Amino acid sequence: MSELIVLGLIPGTQIRITFVLWMVLMFALTVTVLAWAAHRTHAFRNWMVTIHLLLLTRQRPEALR
Repeated sequence: MSELIVLGLIPGTQIRITFVLWMVLMFALTVTVLAWAAHRTHAFRNWMVTIHLLLLTRQRPEALR
């Protein structure tokens, strides 16, 4: 069994897992977990509000007229 895993073969199939495929899967999993965590903690919304407030407080007086 360990020989099949080392070779990248999934037992009982013709599927071969390459290093590139493994990296793409790990990247997709990481992005999914980070997006889910950011959604759960409202991090993206908080970041957008903070950026908006910073932009509003740093505007020149001419722009506020």
